[in-house]
Amino acid sequence: MEKSNITEMRMDENDSFFKLKEQLEDAQKLMGRMEQYIVEARGVLQSCIRRQSEFQYAYLGDMIQETAKTSERLTDKLRRLTLEIVVNPKEYEKYKEDLVLIHGIELEYKDEILRVSASVLIPHRKDCYTDYLYKPLHTAFRNWCMQRAEEKLEIPTYTNCTICFVHVYDETLPLARVRDHDNYEEKHVQDIITNFFLRSDSGLYTNTCHVTRMGEEDRTLLYVMDSSKFPAWISDFGKETGIEKNHE
Repeated sequence: MEKSNITEMRMDENDSFFKLKEQLEDAQKLMGRMEQYIVEARGVLQSCIRRQSEFQYAYLGDMIQETAKTSERLTDKLRRLTLEIVVNPKEYEKYKEDLVLIHGIELEYKDEILRVSASVLIPHRKDCYTDYLYKPLHTAFRNWCMQRAEEKLEIPTYTNCTICFVHVYDETLPLARVRDHDNYEEKHVQDIITNFFLRSDSGLYTNTCHVTRMGEEDRTLLYVMDSSKFPAWISDFGKETGIEKNHE
Protein backbone atom coordinates (compact mmCIF):
# COMPACT_ATOMS: atom_id res chain seq x y z
CA MET A 1 0.00 0.00 0.00
CA GLU A 2 2.84 2.36 0.84
CA LYS A 3 4.50 1.75 -2.53
CA SER A 4 1.21 2.49 -4.24
CA ASN A 5 0.93 5.81 -2.44
CA ILE A 6 4.48 6.75 -3.44
CA THR A 7 3.81 5.78 -7.03
CA GLU A 8 0.60 7.83 -7.12
CA MET A 9 2.42 10.82 -5.63
CA ARG A 10 5.13 10.59 -8.28
CA MET A 11 2.51 10.33 -11.00
CA ASP A 12 0.78 13.44 -9.64
CA GLU A 13 4.11 15.28 -9.57
CA ASN A 14 4.91 14.21 -13.12
CA ASP A 15 1.43 15.28 -14.24
CA SER A 16 1.92 18.70 -12.63
CA PHE A 17 5.31 19.11 -14.26
CA PHE A 18 3.83 18.08 -17.61
CA LYS A 19 1.15 20.76 -17.29
CA LEU A 20 3.78 23.35 -16.43
CA LYS A 21 5.82 22.22 -19.43
CA GLU A 22 2.78 22.71 -21.67
CA GLN A 23 2.15 26.17 -20.22
CA LEU A 24 5.76 27.21 -20.82
CA GLU A 25 5.58 25.90 -24.39
CA ASP A 26 2.37 27.90 -24.97
CA ALA A 27 4.09 31.00 -23.59
CA GLN A 28 7.05 30.44 -25.91
CA LYS A 29 4.70 30.14 -28.91
CA LEU A 30 3.05 33.42 -27.96
CA MET A 31 6.46 35.07 -27.69
CA GLY A 32 7.33 33.82 -31.16
CA ARG A 33 4.07 35.11 -32.59
CA MET A 34 4.58 38.47 -30.90
CA GLU A 35 8.09 38.72 -32.35
CA GLN A 36 6.70 38.04 -35.84
CA TYR A 37 4.13 40.83 -35.46
CA ILE A 38 6.85 43.23 -34.30
CA VAL A 39 9.06 42.38 -37.28
CA GLU A 40 6.14 42.92 -39.66
CA ALA A 41 5.17 46.19 -37.96
CA ARG A 42 8.77 47.45 -38.27
CA GLY A 43 8.68 46.64 -41.99
CA VAL A 44 5.45 48.58 -42.50
CA LEU A 45 6.85 51.51 -40.50
CA GLN A 46 10.01 51.61 -42.61
CA SER A 47 7.83 51.67 -45.74
CA CYS A 48 5.86 54.62 -44.33
CA ILE A 49 9.10 56.46 -43.55
CA ARG A 50 10.62 55.86 -46.99
CA ARG A 51 7.51 56.94 -48.84
CA GLN A 52 6.72 59.80 -46.46
CA SER A 53 3.14 58.56 -46.50
CA GLU A 54 0.54 57.56 -43.93
CA PHE A 55 -1.20 55.33 -46.50
CA GLN A 56 -0.26 52.16 -44.62
CA TYR A 57 -0.69 53.67 -41.18
CA ALA A 58 -3.97 51.81 -40.59
CA TYR A 59 -2.22 48.53 -41.36
CA LEU A 60 0.59 49.48 -39.00
CA GLY A 61 -2.04 50.13 -36.33
CA ASP A 62 -3.50 46.66 -36.91
CA MET A 63 -0.07 45.07 -36.50
CA ILE A 64 0.62 46.97 -33.30
CA GLN A 65 -2.81 46.04 -31.96
CA GLU A 66 -2.24 42.34 -32.69
CA THR A 67 1.17 42.59 -31.03
CA ALA A 68 -0.39 44.20 -27.96
CA LYS A 69 -3.16 41.60 -27.74
CA THR A 70 -0.64 38.79 -28.00
CA SER A 71 1.46 40.47 -25.33
CA GLU A 72 -1.57 40.67 -23.06
CA ARG A 73 -2.30 36.97 -23.58
CA LEU A 74 1.31 36.18 -22.75
CA THR A 75 1.18 38.37 -19.64
CA ASP A 76 -2.03 36.71 -18.49
CA LYS A 77 -0.54 33.25 -19.01
CA LEU A 78 2.61 34.14 -17.06
CA ARG A 79 0.54 35.67 -14.26
CA ARG A 80 -1.49 32.48 -13.96
CA LEU A 81 1.71 30.46 -14.04
CA THR A 82 3.15 32.64 -11.28
CA LEU A 83 0.06 31.97 -9.17
CA GLU A 84 0.57 28.23 -9.59
CA ILE A 85 4.33 28.22 -9.01
CA VAL A 86 4.75 30.73 -6.17
CA VAL A 87 3.47 28.99 -3.04
CA ASN A 88 4.74 31.54 -0.54
CA PRO A 89 1.85 34.02 0.07
CA LYS A 90 4.25 36.82 1.01
CA GLU A 91 6.19 36.39 -2.23
CA TYR A 92 2.98 36.49 -4.25
CA GLU A 93 1.81 39.62 -2.46
CA LYS A 94 5.18 41.18 -3.22
CA TYR A 95 4.71 40.23 -6.87
CA LYS A 96 1.35 42.02 -6.98
CA GLU A 97 2.88 45.08 -5.31
CA ASP A 98 5.57 45.10 -7.99
CA LEU A 99 2.81 45.17 -10.63
CA VAL A 100 1.60 48.46 -9.17
CA LEU A 101 5.09 49.94 -9.57
CA ILE A 102 5.50 48.52 -13.07
CA HIS A 103 2.23 50.12 -14.17
CA GLY A 104 3.17 53.40 -12.52
CA ILE A 105 -0.05 53.70 -10.51
CA GLU A 106 -0.05 56.54 -8.00
CA LEU A 107 -2.71 57.79 -5.58
CA GLU A 108 -2.92 61.20 -3.94
CA TYR A 109 -5.57 62.62 -1.62
CA LYS A 110 -5.63 66.38 -1.28
CA ASP A 111 -8.36 68.93 -0.54
CA GLU A 112 -10.89 66.08 -0.29
CA ILE A 113 -10.18 65.05 -3.90
CA LEU A 114 -8.72 61.64 -4.72
CA ARG A 115 -6.34 61.64 -7.69
CA VAL A 116 -5.26 58.40 -9.37
CA SER A 117 -2.64 58.26 -12.10
CA ALA A 118 -1.89 55.26 -14.34
CA SER A 119 0.58 55.21 -17.22
CA VAL A 120 -1.83 53.45 -19.60
CA LEU A 121 -5.03 54.34 -21.42
CA ILE A 122 -8.32 52.75 -20.41
CA PRO A 123 -9.03 49.97 -22.93
CA HIS A 124 -11.64 50.16 -25.66
CA ARG A 125 -15.02 48.87 -24.51
CA LYS A 126 -14.83 46.08 -27.11
CA ASP A 127 -11.48 44.78 -25.89
CA CYS A 128 -11.78 41.29 -24.45
CA TYR A 129 -8.74 41.51 -22.16
CA THR A 130 -8.66 44.25 -19.55
CA ASP A 131 -6.94 42.67 -16.53
CA TYR A 132 -3.66 44.44 -17.35
CA LEU A 133 -5.13 47.59 -15.82
CA TYR A 134 -7.83 46.45 -13.40
CA LYS A 135 -5.85 43.91 -11.36
CA PRO A 136 -2.94 46.28 -10.63
CA LEU A 137 -5.46 49.08 -9.96
CA HIS A 138 -7.30 46.93 -7.41
CA THR A 139 -4.01 46.05 -5.72
CA ALA A 140 -2.92 49.70 -5.67
CA PHE A 141 -6.19 50.79 -4.04
CA ARG A 142 -6.02 48.02 -1.45
CA ASN A 143 -2.40 48.73 -0.52
CA TRP A 144 -3.03 52.47 -0.34
CA CYS A 145 -6.02 52.01 1.97
CA MET A 146 -4.11 49.58 4.19
CA GLN A 147 -1.21 52.00 4.50
CA ARG A 148 -3.54 54.90 5.30
CA ALA A 149 -5.25 52.79 7.97
CA GLU A 150 -1.90 51.85 9.56
CA GLU A 151 -0.88 55.51 9.64
CA LYS A 152 -4.32 56.49 11.00
CA LEU A 153 -4.95 58.76 8.01
CA GLU A 154 -8.32 59.44 6.46
CA ILE A 155 -9.58 57.03 3.81
CA PRO A 156 -12.07 59.02 1.70
CA THR A 157 -15.62 57.79 1.35
CA TYR A 158 -17.96 59.54 -1.07
CA THR A 159 -21.75 59.50 -1.10
CA ASN A 160 -22.75 61.95 -3.84
CA CYS A 161 -19.69 62.11 -6.03
CA THR A 162 -18.33 62.79 -9.50
CA ILE A 163 -15.61 60.72 -11.17
CA CYS A 164 -13.69 62.52 -13.88
CA PHE A 165 -11.73 60.40 -16.37
CA VAL A 166 -8.91 62.37 -17.98
CA HIS A 167 -7.53 60.58 -21.05
CA VAL A 168 -4.07 61.89 -21.93
CA TYR A 169 -2.70 60.97 -25.36
CA ASP A 170 0.89 61.13 -26.56
CA GLU A 171 0.94 64.32 -28.62
CA THR A 172 3.66 62.99 -30.94
CA LEU A 173 1.37 60.24 -32.27
CA PRO A 174 -1.46 60.66 -34.84
CA LEU A 175 -4.71 62.21 -33.65
CA ALA A 176 -6.60 59.31 -35.20
CA ARG A 177 -5.81 57.41 -31.99
CA VAL A 178 -8.07 59.65 -29.93
CA ARG A 179 -11.30 57.81 -29.13
CA ASP A 180 -14.81 59.06 -28.61
CA HIS A 181 -15.64 59.18 -24.93
CA ASP A 182 -18.33 56.52 -25.26
CA ASN A 183 -15.75 53.99 -26.49
CA TYR A 184 -13.93 53.57 -23.17
CA GLU A 185 -14.50 50.55 -20.95
CA GLU A 186 -15.04 52.60 -17.81
CA LYS A 187 -17.33 50.21 -15.93
CA HIS A 188 -14.62 48.00 -14.44
CA VAL A 189 -12.63 51.01 -13.28
CA GLN A 190 -15.75 52.52 -11.72
CA ASP A 191 -16.54 49.20 -10.03
CA ILE A 192 -13.09 49.13 -8.39
CA ILE A 193 -13.43 52.74 -7.24
CA THR A 194 -16.86 51.90 -5.83
CA ASN A 195 -15.52 48.92 -3.86
CA PHE A 196 -13.05 51.11 -2.00
CA PHE A 197 -14.38 54.65 -1.90
CA LEU A 198 -18.05 55.04 -2.90
CA ARG A 199 -21.37 54.43 -1.26
CA SER A 200 -22.79 53.26 -4.56
CA ASP A 201 -22.15 53.62 -8.27
CA SER A 202 -25.85 54.10 -8.92
CA GLY A 203 -26.76 57.13 -11.01
CA LEU A 204 -28.52 58.46 -7.92
CA TYR A 205 -25.16 58.94 -6.21
CA THR A 206 -22.43 58.97 -8.87
CA ASN A 207 -21.80 61.09 -11.96
CA THR A 208 -19.04 60.59 -14.51
CA CYS A 209 -17.19 63.03 -16.72
CA HIS A 210 -14.66 62.48 -19.52
CA VAL A 211 -11.94 64.89 -20.60
CA THR A 212 -9.31 64.39 -23.32
CA ARG A 213 -5.94 66.11 -23.28
CA MET A 214 -2.67 65.79 -25.19
CA GLY A 215 0.56 65.25 -23.29
CA GLU A 216 4.06 63.83 -23.41
CA GLU A 217 2.88 60.23 -23.04
CA ASP A 218 -0.24 58.09 -22.81
CA ARG A 219 -1.77 58.25 -19.34
CA THR A 220 -5.10 58.05 -17.52
CA LEU A 221 -5.93 60.36 -14.63
CA LEU A 222 -8.91 59.75 -12.36
CA TYR A 223 -10.35 62.40 -10.06
CA VAL A 224 -12.95 61.45 -7.46
CA MET A 225 -14.66 64.21 -5.52
CA ASP A 226 -17.88 65.28 -3.90
CA SER A 227 -20.23 66.53 -6.61
CA SER A 228 -20.46 69.93 -4.92
CA LYS A 229 -16.74 70.46 -5.66
CA PHE A 230 -16.96 69.49 -9.31
CA PRO A 231 -18.10 72.82 -10.91
CA ALA A 232 -15.19 74.79 -9.43
CA TRP A 233 -12.73 71.97 -10.14
CA ILE A 234 -13.67 71.55 -13.80
CA SER A 235 -13.61 75.32 -14.30
CA ASP A 236 -10.00 75.51 -13.10
CA PHE A 237 -9.03 72.36 -14.98
CA GLY A 238 -10.55 73.72 -18.18
CA LYS A 239 -8.06 76.60 -18.17
CA GLU A 240 -5.28 74.16 -19.06
CA THR A 241 -4.23 73.73 -22.69
CA GLY A 242 -6.28 70.93 -24.19
CA ILE A 243 -7.63 69.46 -27.38
CA GLU A 244 -11.09 69.80 -28.84
CA LYS A 245 -12.96 67.35 -31.05
CA ASN A 246 -12.27 69.56 -34.08
CA HIS A 247 -8.56 69.94 -33.33
CA GLU A 248 -6.46 70.36 -36.49
